[in-house]
Order: sequence, then structure tokens, then C-alpha cells
Amino acid sequence: MQKVSYMGNGETTEFAFNFPYFENSNIIVTKNNVAATGYEIIGNPGGLDADIPYIGGRVVFEIAPTALDNITIARQLPLSRVTDYQPLEKISPTTLNQDMNYMMEILKDLQDEFETLQTQYSEIANKESTAVLLAKMQEIHNEITAVSAQIAALGDVSQIRNDITTLNTRTTGMIDYVIESQSPTADNNYTWYRKYKSGWVEQGGTTTTDSSAVTVNMPIEMANTNYQVYATINQVGNFWIGAAPITASSFSVRTTNTNGAATATSVCWQVHGFKG
Repeated sequence: MQKVSYMGNGETTEFAFNFPYFENSNIIVTKNNVAATGYEIIGNPGGLDADIPYIGGRVVFEIAPTALDNITIARQLPLSRVTDYQPLEKISPTTLNQDMNYMMEILKDLQDEFETLQTQYSEIANKESTAVLLAKMQEIHNEITAVSAQIAALGDVSQIRNDITTLNTRTTGMIDYVIESQSPTADNNYTWYRKYKSGWVEQGGTTTTDSSAVTVNMPIEMANTNYQVYATINQVGNFWIGAAPITASSFSVRTTNTNGAATATSVCWQVHGFKG
């Protein structure tokens, strides 16, 4: 399943996603693992006669989610036939391409589910007792059997291999999505990040300076030092803030009062760029 997660901040109302979909009912939005309400889905059209109607979009909330809200945007494609072709009717190339691409996207989601089940199996094998492990294995087996039945129900898809290859060529570099993320907790020193398939990384956190510069170790190492640190002071007062020196994995922060004296200060920081 294609999905992306965000943390609210009490101000942002729009959250983007970059995976393709066919109609708004394919997009499932949850807030703190519960179906969200009070939002609108605005798609990015694929263009006239596009093989996939929407190549991404954004979810716009009426009220901005709070800093404690975890927002998840996911795609869910029903495993059902879209078009009923009639023997004497002319087949539209656009409709046929969309049908084949719909099938291809379902196959991608089923493959993701299968890989997730394999990962769960590996995790269980490392920590569960034999009895629990056998029960989990049987549960996973049943789920794999169900997924296999769904794949079999699609029939022979070998005829669309060339079309899938063509679509992959057309969409190379156009579709990007989050493949890994971290929410801020006490265990990770209240750092967060979102890592995309392309290698793009968004990360941030908080720190407290003291009388000298404080080193911040980022959860994701950057490709090099060609990135900008965005830092704000999280308290009232007149301060000057600086972030230097920087490396691919860390940077230093120091704050100074306008009177020139260094002081302990709460700082929020963000870094955007490509990972190492």
C-alpha cells in the first residue's frame, strides 16, 4: 500500500502525497489511526487522456491538526473490474491503458503486502516462543494464501508487461513518496524525519543551547555539507542565533542575547536535503 505520514503542528492544513490514484475514494486519510473528517482531497491531474488520472495531490483540512496528531494518507485500490468491454464496441486506448495501469498498481500494493508479511515473519522468528511463532506462521500463511488467491483472480497479466515497462519509463523521476519516517519521542531525543524514495530527507528536532555552542547530531546523515539549517528560538526575548560549523551528520548551534551575552535557549531546528 502506498502511504505517507505527517505530524501536525497546529498551523499546517495541507499535506501532500505523490503516489498515483484513480479517484478520490482510493485515498484513505487517518488521524491518530482513526478515520479523519473535515478534509478535502485535491488531485494533481495526469493530463488529457492520461494513463493514470491523478499523479498525486494533497489533503486539505478545514482545521489544522495539532502537534500531537499523526496524519496518514494511504491509497487503497479495490480488487475489482473497472470496465466491462463489449464485443462490438470500439475499445478506447485511454480506457484500456487506465485499466492496465489500475491492474499494475494493484499488483504493486499486493507485492508491498507480501513483503510486509515477510518482514513480520522475520521479526517474529527473532523474539517469539515456539508456540506463539507457530501460531503466527499459520496466520501469515493464511494471509499469503489470501493474497495469492487475489493475484490468481487477476488472470494472465503477461500481456501487459510491455505496457508496464513503458509506464515505468514515462514516470521515472515523476513519482516520489515517503518510505521511512520517525515521530518525535523521548527515546529519540524528540527528533523526527521523513525519508523519500528519491533520497530526499526532511528532518528536525529541538535542543537547548548553553553558554557555548551545542552540537546537534541529526538522525539521518546528509550527502554533504551543502545544506541549510533552519532554526528558530522557542522562547520570548531578543536573541541572535547561529549554526556553525556543520558536517554531514551534525551541526553546532549557539544563541546570544542582543546585549552580546551567550545564554541557555530552547531552539527548534529543521534540515532539508539529500541523504548520504
